[in-house]
Amino acid sequence: MATPWRLGPLLLAVIVALPLVVAAAGAWRSWQGVRREARVELTRSADAAAEYGMRVLVAYALAARQVDALIAGLSDAEIVARERELRAELRALVAELPQAENCFILDRHGAPLVASRPLPAPGQPSAADRDFFLEMQRPDAPAVHISRLHASRLDGRAFFAVSRRRSESGNRLPPGSFDGVVNLSVFPDVLAEGLRQFVASPGASILLLREDGGLLAWNAGEPPSAPPALPPGPAGARRRAGTVEGPEGLLHIAATRLEGFPLYALAYRPEAGILPLWWREVLPQFGLGLTASLALLGLGLLVRQHQGQLIAANASLEARVAERTAALREVTDALDLSPSMIADLEGRILHWSAGCERLYGWTREEVLGRRAREVLQTELPPGGMAAIDAAIARDGNWHGELRQRRKDGTPLIVAAQWTYRYDPLTGEPNGFVSTRSDLTALRRVERSVARSEASLRRAQEASGVVAFEIDHHGLVGTDPALPGLFGLPPGAPFDFATMLTKIHPEDVLRVVEEHRRLARQGGAFATEFRVLWPDGSEHWLLSRGEAEADPAAGPLPARIRGVCLDITGRRRAETALAASEERLRLAQEAAGLGIYDYDYVTGKVTWDARMRVLWSLPEGEEVTRRRFVAAIHPEDRGRRRAALRRAMAPEGDGVYQAELRVIGLADGRERWIALSGRLRFDGGRLVRLVGIAMDITDRKAAEARGLLLMREVDHRAKNALAVVQAALRLSRAETPAELVRIVEGRVAALARAQTALAQRRWEGAELRRLVEGELEPFLSPESVGAPRALLIGPALTIPAGAVQPLCMTLHELATNAVKYGALSAPGGLLTVNWRLEPGGRELTLIWRETGGPLIAAAPARRGFGSRVIQQTAEGQLGGRLERLWLADGLRCELTLPLRRQDAPVAVPPPEDDPASRPGSAAGQVPRPPSLVREVRPRSRVLPGQG
Repeated sequence: MATPWRLGPLLLAVIVALPLVVAAAGAWRSWQGVRREARVELTRSADAAAEYGMRVLVAYALAARQVDALIAGLSDAEIVARERELRAELRALVAELPQAENCFILDRHGAPLVASRPLPAPGQPSAADRDFFLEMQRPDAPAVHISRLHASRLDGRAFFAVSRRRSESGNRLPPGSFDGVVNLSVFPDVLAEGLRQFVASPGASILLLREDGGLLAWNAGEPPSAPPALPPGPAGARRRAGTVEGPEGLLHIAATRLEGFPLYALAYRPEAGILPLWWREVLPQFGLGLTASLALLGLGLLVRQHQGQLIAANASLEARVAERTAALREVTDALDLSPSMIADLEGRILHWSAGCERLYGWTREEVLGRRAREVLQTELPPGGMAAIDAAIARDGNWHGELRQRRKDGTPLIVAAQWTYRYDPLTGEPNGFVSTRSDLTALRRVERSVARSEASLRRAQEASGVVAFEIDHHGLVGTDPALPGLFGLPPGAPFDFATMLTKIHPEDVLRVVEEHRRLARQGGAFATEFRVLWPDGSEHWLLSRGEAEADPAAGPLPARIRGVCLDITGRRRAETALAASEERLRLAQEAAGLGIYDYDYVTGKVTWDARMRVLWSLPEGEEVTRRRFVAAIHPEDRGRRRAALRRAMAPEGDGVYQAELRVIGLADGRERWIALSGRLRFDGGRLVRLVGIAMDITDRKAAEARGLLLMREVDHRAKNALAVVQAALRLSRAETPAELVRIVEGRVAALARAQTALAQRRWEGAELRRLVEGELEPFLSPESVGAPRALLIGPALTIPAGAVQPLCMTLHELATNAVKYGALSAPGGLLTVNWRLEPGGRELTLIWRETGGPLIAAAPARRGFGSRVIQQTAEGQLGGRLERLWLADGLRCELTLPLRRQDAPVAVPPPEDDPASRPGSAAGQVPRPPSLVREVRPRSRVLPGQG
């Protein structure tokens, strides 16, 4: 007993120091724990800030796409012209984005076309040197670009831009050409309000950085003068963490990449800020350790005084150990029930549990001392025992699957876990301890499931169907082939936000609305939409499946399960077929063709819409052969039968052609129809007639008008010659020269009448032109103070039968005015006014002369011209003529009844009328000054003005 007493002081010192050592170890572990908790807290803050930033930027990207869709098809000039309207729509869009305050549309030179806020005066700053504008010009420009932090050239405020290229502009540039940028400005000080909510502890900061380290936003205050760099890590890594040296000392940093964007949310905290937390946790431990050391010191002194009591306590402890050993033996016996085995380093079995007896069928006596590989016919994994030994030496254990056989030869698949068994004296390994569990049934089920999945995959690959599932977070669990349907590499990261960026701008709102409906109602869905691949090609996809409504009323269903199929080929075929049918329909409409099909076997008659129009058969009424024949003009039915007999003749070619009249079944209108078709025979029996019908009413009318025009020209020529003969025979003059002048004037009047009729294809002549033509030879524009003429009246077309007599009447009136009236004196004025009387039954023309020689009384005798005027107005035109010789000039009123001639037609001038040409005012004829002028009623023409 002397030795323990000699060792007592040393043992007492160790015991007294032990609490302090434990406290120091605890302080070290507390320091590690505080640092670990700080990193975990920073990682959570970075993850939350990254999720927030990703959602904000996805909203900006969608907004940029909406702006691009808003201006699709518009040229730069059209955008500028619609600036006010577009600004209102951009302002409404920006109002929905709390962190954005402005939206710009830039042309391909960097100049702003329109913005959500009014642009400054012309010459506003260009964005051609900004990084977002330069990046968007590259051929490999990203779909969405996040710029560096810039200072606004308008108000100096810091911002960064979310940009995308303009697409489908109306500037007619070659495909793929750069044509400007859609740009949303995001202000860091507004974005900081959202980042501030993710700061979990005092002293921590959150930044939003570009992948190249550029600072975009910070949680509060002034931006850091030297923001910490991203921790080292592989490019594009989801998370990065570490410690770096900063101006304030060692910094703990955690960074999380924003999904879908080359940005990181970075949270950092100085290590100095962690020390107060550690001290608060460590000081109680040191106080407790010191107290425990003092207490142990007192206890150690008491131990020496009560050694006898300690011996008794040791005896009691040994008894308790024996009890625990017995309990451990019971546990060992229980463990024997599980399949476990002990073998030496050569693999000879030293222990074989009852569980192994049940698993393999070998008893303990049959296998002890034998090599386990030979008894169980074990197939080791690749690498054999060397690989197993290396794994145990490296990791302390090895676990894997082994293929073995039972005693009766039945194959087994077992999960084995091996560890070394060590010699208690030398500490060297002297064998293996292993446990087993039977996986045979599990692997059999897994192989069956794998075969089923392979069969399903082959069926999907053969049909092109790809299955997918979307949860309420927008995460897509899918077959690796689904990204390929959207133009992405197979297996690429894919979520709902990424899917929306690939959908055609014209379909994205419809897809979003469909998901909102499914979020509210759930149920089955079937949607077709377009996606745009990176090469610019457009593909159609069909999505079918079922959705579960979201109980929280979120924007996405709780879960969507379905399949997706590429139907581009089908849609292209449908589009090509529709285009072909549209071209056929347009060609038929342009040609006025109707298609008919008569089945002689069944008696069924099939018409298209044009045939119904030609026969005036109302929509919905049945087409029958009886109705077809009933509409044909009775005089032409024999012509149809004769054409059908010719086509059916054995020596004929089977072509059926006929021209006949049709009386519309509903409107009673008569139409000329040209029928053409081909007969089909089966064994000499007529079975079908298919052909076309064309409305040739206009052609027949033109032929009739041509024949009528030929007769009219012949009649007018004879009539003109007769009038010329009468003019020659009845004209009187004092000298031959005067006679020649008189005859030439009257023949010229007839010629002008013929010209006016020819211009209107002998259908009539415009009254204003007739008056101008007859007055123009008597007016001289070169003379100062020459007589003038004023014409007042609406645009009227005179029937062909009245043109020649009216021209002769106007010619004789103008001749008399030149000889005796207003046109014979300088400053004279002739006013010609016409109007249609109320009811439109009479045309009144008033000839009024003023400014000529004074008239003392009416002429004593009537000359040839006066007789021509009287006879033409009353005899040929059937009207009334009233002449008054007032002191200041002649007033002649001619009234023509419309019951004898066709009513004058109030129509615009013909296309060849100079008044209808560009540059002329409506109803005005460009002529030299002082010639015939056209003015509206109550207008006044001043002397010397044209």
